[in-house]
Amino acid sequence: MSTDQSARPAPFFAQRKIFITGANGFIGANLAARLRQLGARVTGVDLVADPANGIIAGSTADPAAWASALDGVDTVVHLAALVSTVVAVETAWDVNVLGTKKVIDAAVDAGVRRFVHLSSIAAYGWDFPDHVTEDYPTRVTAGLSTYVDTKTNSELVALANANRGMEMVVVRPADVYGPGSVWIREPIAMAKANQLILPERGSGVFDVIYIDNFVDAMVLVLATEGIAGEVFNLGEELAVSCQEYFGEVASWTGAKVRSVPIRIGAPALGAIGRIQRRLGMSSELGPALLHMLNRRYVVSNDKARDRLGFKPVVSYHEGMARSKEWARHEGLI
Repeated sequence: MSTDQSARPAPFFAQRKIFITGANGFIGANLAARLRQLGARVTGVDLVADPANGIIAGSTADPAAWASALDGVDTVVHLAALVSTVVAVETAWDVNVLGTKKVIDAAVDAGVRRFVHLSSIAAYGWDFPDHVTEDYPTRVTAGLSTYVDTKTNSELVALANANRGMEMVVVRPADVYGPGSVWIREPIAMAKANQLILPERGSGVFDVIYIDNFVDAMVLVLATEGIAGEVFNLGEELAVSCQEYFGEVASWTGAKVRSVPIRIGAPALGAIGRIQRRLGMSSELGPALLHMLNRRYVVSNDKARDRLGFKPVVSYHEGMARSKEWARHEGLI
């Protein structure tokens, strides 16, 4: 749904060619739809093709197979990533870090003007000051979370390639939720299976940003000049507790969340997750997930507000209501 905020730069996008990696994903599909509304010519790549929307099949690990699609492209939005805290580090490294470098190389070779790299607030690790700003050091977890470690390194790759004749911008989104999000689908599934467990009575902070608000911010990133080499947090500065967020999602199914002390839960869930994966089950259970859900603070949105003019439009309560309605429509609740 377009907003007045994102409609302001609409003339900027008229017939502008934008290429999105990970274009079929939750964020990619929503961003592509908005950009098309604004008049942009959007194409992209994902593991599965969508010819009707100009999305070709391909992998960021082998851009040579689809690099010709970058001819005449003005901006690349690099969203493609392997989102897992438990996948083998070599696999995550190949996709998230080396894949980012290969996509950057292909964009430079094609003469792309701007490259927007999607990082994450995970780049700060799990223990950072309240309202942390973009100049705070990034941090890896020494292998505890392959997602945190590889996303942090992919951001470093992007910034290290900022002086190759292409404008580089890095964004660090907070926890993007909304209809279709993994942060809606997975908690529902876990609640229905009586497996939704939070550390420390759910006292950790879930740093939310609703998908429409995030797309608004991305539109402003794409349309704002003079921000080459910059990094932007994109959140709502809304300190929603994990108990409040996941408890509400669980309530849609009639279930409740359970709690465990992190010193007990981290090793226990790690063992359970390993067993599940050995049995061929898809499982993200592990210490990294509990540590992520035990963060204490939100990131600062000051820079996005001051430099981009970003202000969240959809309230948290409205965002959750829309998400619940979507889940009901999909038969999930």
